[in-house]
Amino acid sequence: LRKLILDQQSTLDGYQTETVAEVTRDCLKDKEVRLLRKITEIVADPSGGRLKRSITLAQEKGAGAWLTVLPIGSLGWVLNKEEFRDAIRLRYGWQIPNIPAFCVCGKKNSVDHTLICKNGGYLIFRHNKIRDTN
Repeated sequence: LRKLILDQQSTLDGYQTETVAEVTRDCLKDKEVRLLRKITEIVADPSGGRLKRSITLAQEKGAGAWLTVLPIGSLGWVLNKEEFRDAIRLRYGWQIPNIPAFCVCGKKNSVDHTLICKNGGYLIFRHNKIRDTN
């Protein structure tokens, strides 16, 4: 039964509903334990690098609060699909697609560079957004 559930079989005829539910809960619990163990290993690894940093920051208190905020347009609390995708990618340190190879300052472009460059990118965008707030 466990193998059928893990293989996501849609026909589980012949098994009691309670048994299927119990095995499904056990599978989910096992998966959660494995994922937590893997995250713990990554965070404990001194050479974890970018992934370790992303996981550590994502675990900070309040780090995911922006994911549960109601989208209120009048307050500017709305992200379109592309902005949401980019925010998730920034949160976990994933590459953002379709960014130019070089910055306007002439340096090789990366997410880290875009966040700190004074000639363009998010630093200027954030500054102008705050400046233009009523």
